[in-house]
Amino acid sequence: MTGPATERRAPGRPRSTRSHEAIVRATLALLVEVGYERLTMEQVQRRAGVGKATIYRRWPSKTELVKDAIVFFSSELPLPDTGALRSDYAVVCASAVAIAEDRDAALLMPRLLAEASRDAELHAAFEAALVEPRRSVVRAVLARARDRGEIRADIDLELTIDMLVGPLIYKFLITGGDLRPIAEAAPRVLDALLEGLSPPARDR
Repeated sequence: MTGPATERRAPGRPRSTRSHEAIVRATLALLVEVGYERLTMEQVQRRAGVGKATIYRRWPSKTELVKDAIVFFSSELPLPDTGALRSDYAVVCASAVAIAEDRDAALLMPRLLAEASRDAELHAAFEAALVEPRRSVVRAVLARARDRGEIRADIDLELTIDMLVGPLIYKFLITGGDLRPIAEAAPRVLDALLEGLSPPARDR
């Protein structure tokens, strides 16, 4: 037997989950629009359509809220294992672009990067929640490729990550935040690098 409260309950995600996502999505959007320094909890409250208590009982400060928003933006990047470097890297890049599109926050990384250079706490949060998790995925993809013999055993993985990601960030910035060139350029950048990263023919 069900009571009136059960009968009136709307289908879908619990209200707390909906509110949480609305708040972090509002935070991401405002970070792009106004930046970290000008962001206020009141702005987030209005954009998310929730009460003050809903925000403050979960996040006591703006910094804590922004940290969670960054995690929300970055936490779904997969670690593929297709058996080949090109297809692994294609999955990673496609996922990163899809997440940025879904979160409607493509300009978040360059905006936060600029502001993080002036704020040590924000920089630490940015590095821990957004930069390093993504580097770790690419690092693992490259390490597997090295173990399979697709690339040389003596490569510097950290430098290789920089060489893969750097051109994409540059293209993203000069195109004004357009994600399409990123998806198109990523495999070409990898192919250009593979000529130098591949082991000699006799070692393959």
